[in-house]
Amino acid sequence: MGDARRRKLMANTTGVAATLPVATLWPLSNQTSQMQLEKWFVDRDIDPSRPGLHDSAAFLCAERQDPKAMNMVARLVEARTYSSDYLLAAEKKVLVAADAVYRRVARDGRPGLCVVASGILSRILDELGVWNYTAKSNLAIYFPQTVSREPRYYYSIDVRRFTAPHAIVVAPPFTVADVTVKYQAYDNITMAQALPDMAMVKEFRQYRLSLAELISPEVREALSMQGMSIERFLERDKPDMLELMKHLPAREVAFGESRLGYGLVAVGGYQEPLRELHGQNCSIDGMTPIEIYEHDVLPRL
Repeated sequence: MGDARRRKLMANTTGVAATLPVATLWPLSNQTSQMQLEKWFVDRDIDPSRPGLHDSAAFLCAERQDPKAMNMVARLVEARTYSSDYLLAAEKKVLVAADAVYRRVARDGRPGLCVVASGILSRILDELGVWNYTAKSNLAIYFPQTVSREPRYYYSIDVRRFTAPHAIVVAPPFTVADVTVKYQAYDNITMAQALPDMAMVKEFRQYRLSLAELISPEVREALSMQGMSIERFLERDKPDMLELMKHLPAREVAFGESRLGYGLVAVGGYQEPLRELHGQNCSIDGMTPIEIYEHDVLPRL
């Protein structure tokens, strides 16, 4: 990248950073991290001042050389400072899009649509110019005692094969946008009834995630038989996950007597833009992502 181009990109970002207010409206904002992350993008000829930067040719080139580039996008989304005008406009778009995807999930009726639904929601928000990312998430659900005395865990490391234990979207002003938590596979209907239709939360409350929650009892038992601790296993086999978790803090959501604990372990989502997503594997309730966008979202904005 030429020096002139680099200076122009840095001027676009540092000029904003220099005027950031001390008190921010987005609870995860961090000016120092924002400036460091913006420099990472600028150094790769990527403009970090606009949402959807991960679809630019420069970013796709950088991603081919560094598969963890999407982690940097997620970190930037969380570290940025947003104006009150932006957050107000984004809130309406996120609520409309999340409700549209949630309603399709509810009508579809299949459990376990979290990866598809969150990926579609994220791509719709990209189309609407909203900063966001899709997170693969560990999930702990604490039910009211009358429903279940034991939490339900969705482990990141298990004997079963899956794309992700759970998936959500982070889209400021929402620290959590979870449109499928009510439609997971539960032991009985009272568990689903104890949960909100959608978990859409703007405040941030840190969740104390234990390493044991990341790994299923079966895998923990196998590790114990090998004389290996959880810590050693994760440091050896999942160093990238542990590193990302340092930057994307675990978060807790409370609804009545129920609590949800999210540990963000990876960045996911669809590589294809919204208009290129076709086929049954990325459809909900018989609707493709672009159909949901055009029929259920745009008319309400």
